[in-house]
Amino acid sequence: MSFWHLILSAGPVGKLTLLVLFFLSVFTWAVIIVKFRGIRESRKGLEELAELIDKSTNLVTLAEGLKSIPEGLAKRTVREYLLVYSRLKKDFPAPEKPELRGLWFSSLKGLLLQEWERLREEKTASFPVFLGFLATVGNTAPFIGLFGTVWGIMAAFHRIGLKGSASLATVAPGIAEALIATAMGLFAAIPAVVAYNYFTRAGEAVLEDLSRIEKRLVYLCEKDLLEDVLS
Repeated sequence: MSFWHLILSAGPVGKLTLLVLFFLSVFTWAVIIVKFRGIRESRKGLEELAELIDKSTNLVTLAEGLKSIPEGLAKRTVREYLLVYSRLKKDFPAPEKPELRGLWFSSLKGLLLQEWERLREEKTASFPVFLGFLATVGNTAPFIGLFGTVWGIMAAFHRIGLKGSASLATVAPGIAEALIATAMGLFAAIPAVVAYNYFTRAGEAVLEDLSRIEKRLVYLCEKDLLEDVLS
């Protein structure tokens, strides 16, 4: 019997089990494709940007160098941060009294750190999306397949009881249905588990890179603010 004939000859419960596993597998691969594109886009230009920030001595050279960096999540985050920094300096200019400039520097530095946290959370909010789905499929698909396996074996024993014979022709359809359910459960679960682990680690790696960029970027902003304090 062919593979498709075995599926079509399965009972209603077996077909329903296989259908659920099939849709879980399709949705899993759709999520994998979407998440992979998102991770690839988030890492685009990340290394070049980190190298640029390390080499930049001030915000002017950084802003000029951004033009040559490929468009990606990191570049957009830094660009928006520089715009926020310019707006804050415009809205809260350095006080004329020297004794107030230390307080002004501390307050503006705190605002800059808050803005970076806000931008980072906003830009990386999509990282955990669908990870729960992948984890759920990875944990439940084998058990759904196991249910189909048990049901197929029960169907095989039921046929033996009806025909009073344990020949291969009697038990083969039920056993085949059971094995197909097992295979489908693993086919849905294995990619989901691998993808969950990969995307979790990839997201953490991007956050670590953004954290390193943050430290250098905040340093450049503080350096620029100190010039106003000391002027």
